[in-house]
Amino acid sequence: MNLEKIAGLMFVLTVGIIIFVFVLSPQPKYQDAIDLQMSRQLFNEQDYEMHVLRVNVFENKQNAINLNQKIQKYSYLSYIEELDSNSNLWAVYIGPLPKEIIDRNLDHMYEVGETESGEIIQWKP
Repeated sequence: MNLEKIAGLMFVLTVGIIIFVFVLSPQPKYQDAIDLQMSRQLFNEQDYEMHVLRVNVFENKQNAINLNQKIQKYSYLSYIEELDSNSNLWAVYIGPLPKEIIDRNLDHMYEVGETESGEIIQWKP
């Protein structure tokens, strides 16, 4: 009788594990479709449009690095990048940020960037 109870228990446990693993586990192909539908409802492309403000261009890379560090002390995101058109010029950018934030803080960004004007362009990672 004990052998029959152990065999029955093993059978029930095996069937339970099979049901749990294969039937009740989330199916990735269906989960991806649900996630994509939900993300389309929650976000649109405009939520991901980020812009940068080019505040200055330098011939000396060290000057660009110094300005970049000064901008970051004011808690702005910033970076330097070599210009595509001229490898001897280094541009300093503030951002990426939503365009509304740049527009709202433009005067302060000019002051921190040590310039009177700049160029707002769409950020491309």
